[in-house]
Amino acid sequence: MSPLPLLRLPFLPLQNIIQNWNIYEICEFAKVSKRTKNIAKVATRKVVNITLYSYESFVIDTFFTEKGIIVPWNHCPQGWRFELKDISERDNTESEAYNENNRTHTFTLTSDNPLLLFLETLQLLFEVFDCSIHSVYWNSWKTEDMRQVIDWMNSFEKVSAIEKVQIVLNKDSLIKFSIFLETFQKKLVRFIIFSDRRGETLIDEIPVKYSNLLEIERIDDHSRAKWVNLSNLLSMNCKTPNLGVSLLSNQDLNVFLRSWKEGRSNSILEALRVYVPEPEDWKTVLNGLGAVVRHPTQVTRRYIEKVWFYGGVDIQRVDGTIGTVMWTHYLGRDKHEKIPKNLLEAFEKTKQEWVGTDSDVVFEERGNEIQVSDEEKVIEQYIPTQNCFNFSFVVWK
Repeated sequence: MSPLPLLRLPFLPLQNIIQNWNIYEICEFAKVSKRTKNIAKVATRKVVNITLYSYESFVIDTFFTEKGIIVPWNHCPQGWRFELKDISERDNTESEAYNENNRTHTFTLTSDNPLLLFLETLQLLFEVFDCSIHSVYWNSWKTEDMRQVIDWMNSFEKVSAIEKVQIVLNKDSLIKFSIFLETFQKKLVRFIIFSDRRGETLIDEIPVKYSNLLEIERIDDHSRAKWVNLSNLLSMNCKTPNLGVSLLSNQDLNVFLRSWKEGRSNSILEALRVYVPEPEDWKTVLNGLGAVVRHPTQVTRRYIEKVWFYGGVDIQRVDGTIGTVMWTHYLGRDKHEKIPKNLLEAFEKTKQEWVGTDSDVVFEERGNEIQVSDEEKVIEQYIPTQNCFNFSFVVWK
């Protein structure tokens, strides 16, 4: 049987053939010439999600999806994995394999420079398909390899954003953590930081220079590593930073709030939560901010679904936007529920401490709409093992 002259076929039959190929076959076809690359791109028009790892080899996980379609957790799409290995492993690995348990096809490619092949394969995927990087797991990368991948991401214009980056903090990963924060320049939706459960928890100060070029929508720090200082906080451009344990003093919090009030830092902030090493000293934190302490019976506001805040300390930004420091951390579940009596007592105690002081802080009078119950509930949150206290700041739209 003679070979089929693909490039002599009309476009529609050729498109039908290409659309029945797997992702590896499409990439091999695209590498033949500029013409085949353009044909593959026009013929497929597929959206590809990408996840990046590095273990004993470089790994690119891909699966086809549809724009705007969320894949249900219980519907695992068929995945296509590229493993890029050193040429010395060529004889020990099958070039193609299929895992029925997770429905993953694995294609193993070898090179005397597997990192270069990794970047070339990644770039080809972006040039042929409508790609997005969904996740990057930096845990096991070598430092220099990580630098080169970040340099590629920063310089390659088709990488506009990454959905999620995850890193596990231990003594071996500290330099990688710093490198990422100091050098990555693209938009990031979510940055997740974990402690190493198998190793030693980092509780000492970590010197990190946060890049003010990095825009992150959400940070979830589940470690106890103390990397957030005033300089890093002022440099952040993050919507919802949940920053874990920090090095921030009461004076640092005041400087940050002043900067936010004057419109000089984090204009996209929606909610900040961070643990500080000492209880809030309100005279220091609110100094010079022209704050209004809202009475808990006077106002209730909802930040996220089914979570209500009562009272709070309002600060007005130069553009009129209101941000609220939560002077207690009681969260309600209903707009009209009765608030616990110790919430009211905490307000009155704080108010008495300000009597006779030279301050621009204004305390509201008691209201009638929100009733007070006879019960008491926990209104402060902290980490007992480290004597840290929760500082929360919410910006209202």
